[in-house]
Amino acid sequence: MLWRKSVSGRFWPAVSTLREPRMLEQLGLSDEEQTVYLALLECARPATAAALAPAGVAPDIVEKVLDSLELRGLADRVPGQPPSYRLVDPSLAFADTLAARERDLQRSRALVDELAVQHRRRHDAVEPGDLVEIVTGSDATARRLVDVYSSARTQVRAMERPPYGVVNSEPNPIEVELLRAGVRHRVLYEQSAVDLPGRLADLIGGIAAGEEARVAPTLPARMLLIDDRLAMLPAKAGALITDQLLVVHPSGLLDVLAEVFEETWLRAMPLRLAPSDQDGQVDDDRVILNLLAAGLTEQSIARHVGASQRTVQRRIREISGRLGARTRFQAGLQAARNGVL
Repeated sequence: MLWRKSVSGRFWPAVSTLREPRMLEQLGLSDEEQTVYLALLECARPATAAALAPAGVAPDIVEKVLDSLELRGLADRVPGQPPSYRLVDPSLAFADTLAARERDLQRSRALVDELAVQHRRRHDAVEPGDLVEIVTGSDATARRLVDVYSSARTQVRAMERPPYGVVNSEPNPIEVELLRAGVRHRVLYEQSAVDLPGRLADLIGGIAAGEEARVAPTLPARMLLIDDRLAMLPAKAGALITDQLLVVHPSGLLDVLAEVFEETWLRAMPLRLAPSDQDGQVDDDRVILNLLAAGLTEQSIARHVGASQRTVQRRIREISGRLGARTRFQAGLQAARNGVL
């Protein structure tokens, strides 16, 4: 048997790496107690102090350590002369120690939880400026709009409704560039936005570039959602978005705005106005049906397709006849069923 020198200068039997004496410090054993305990663990039968003590070390020193183990309930004294000792089953001997450690651990966990709560209260407190950024001035708002819009990487969701400073007659070049880069665009248009004179070319161009468009009778606000990071909308209802801009950062408010968009999107009518033939020409009948489904009046449709209202009325009757529809609503329904829309 090999022997090692303890911190007190005494020599005790060494054990395998698996049973290094210092491994038992967490159970409350001193160096000497650990060494004697592990030496006794190696004995298949009860052992005397003399049997456990190395040459040159008095058995009474080892016996004192054994008495200490006995008092702690870790070893039993076997009657006889000289007395011998055997270990108590460790699962029983250390049961109270483990229970006390578990109670200490639970108290420590509770303390850490309380500290974490206090930390969050102090350090995670949200200031209004962290949630909503207010941009004023037409130049500043225009720059912010372009910067945020251009930063989109996965998707853009937009709600479009008047008022507009200028009505676009061509697709937004930022949108076209982002669509080419694979950034999905879903745009909700209020009927009044689709009805604006000169807007049809913009709608057709955007949809042709890959925009997914739908129309709703009304929308709560004009809004631009960039990925899941930011939302931009006018500071005041009914105002131009460039008058005063609200930029909403990740927050519960941003989640609500995204949910409003998604719920409205589900109920809105798809708008498909892309060119339908190889020459890139727009199928007027398809345009008329889509604008009908979007809720536009015959007068508005006539203005969009560059025809008289009487001509549009005649075309609607002809389309309805081909589809076997008696009303404008039935015409839209039949067109959707037949894949025309």
